[in-house]
Amino acid sequence: MGNDPTPRPGFDYWVAIPGQGNSENPELYEDGRLHTVDGYLTDILTDRAVGFIERDRDQPFCLYIGHKAMHPDIPQRDDGSADLAASLGYVPAPRHRGRYEQAVFPRRPNVVDGLAGLADRPAVQRAVEARHSPEIQEMFKGVPAYEVTEEAIRGRAEMLLAVDDGIGRIMDALDQAGISDDTAILFTSDNGFWFGEHGLTIERRLPYEEGIRMPLLIRYPGLAQAKSEIDELVVSVDIAPTVLDLAQVPIGDHIQGRSFVPLLTGSTRDWRDSFLIEFYTYEQPMPWLVDMDYRAVRTERYKYIHWMQHPEENELYDLAEDPYEKKNLIREENMADIVADMQQRLRDLALQATGLAQ
Repeated sequence: MGNDPTPRPGFDYWVAIPGQGNSENPELYEDGRLHTVDGYLTDILTDRAVGFIERDRDQPFCLYIGHKAMHPDIPQRDDGSADLAASLGYVPAPRHRGRYEQAVFPRRPNVVDGLAGLADRPAVQRAVEARHSPEIQEMFKGVPAYEVTEEAIRGRAEMLLAVDDGIGRIMDALDQAGISDDTAILFTSDNGFWFGEHGLTIERRLPYEEGIRMPLLIRYPGLAQAKSEIDELVVSVDIAPTVLDLAQVPIGDHIQGRSFVPLLTGSTRDWRDSFLIEFYTYEQPMPWLVDMDYRAVRTERYKYIHWMQHPEENELYDLAEDPYEKKNLIREENMADIVADMQQRLRDLALQATGLAQ
């Protein structure tokens, strides 16, 4: 949202931080003004959410809470760039600091140590090499998790504990209000993260599984079966039509994505078998990704990545045989038909996304 915290259209109640905000004693825009609030930001936002739930009302409500956690404290300039020299790193709540002081995060099998492990992925290999240049390292030396360390992983995990606490408080407030069984709760995130997989760390928008897979937990008694797991391919643009469907509001033709309410009831008829992933490297904070625009398509088994500025370096993975995406199959002769099929799927999905095809 940039650094402007003023209300956006459509909300009756609005609380926001400017830009990235501060984890401790943050500035908060509420009641038409910007002021400093004592405390830990995750707890403060939870306080506001609980207070909203506790209001007297005779109509249904929609409450959206987007936490700063698990992001570090790095000031954001108005042009979208970050003041890296002023970084305070990951700031857990005081009660959680040191909780994971002795913890060691187990690494996945696709952690790459050195450029040689990226030989069949030259586009990523080149970007990782650029990230390791002296100029970039000097520029980003104040950024936590720029290089994966146990300290950065522990800091992120400790920040998440306050989110866990907050969800518990929100659940308790719904119980106290007597509406928990009539309230749909959706818990999700905006992207994954890397701890060295594919040689990556903060480049969280690249198209590998650790980046594109996000948590999606739903509680809605009477519709979603407790402890059930859904394997169908659900994407972030499905959230808006799902919320509209749950609220029994018509879903306009201008809304992309599909309501996954039928999946909650066990119906998988006519569900998608592939989806589009795309990213344009407009961000100032990561100059080593300046030419890494891509479109990709993923099915239940395969993923095809088209590097838009480097099409000769495209990638194909068999996720059934190679779930960690360690072997690029794009040049294997026996995969030619699969490549052709994935390319056609990508063309079709790209046209659909732009509204040029059904």
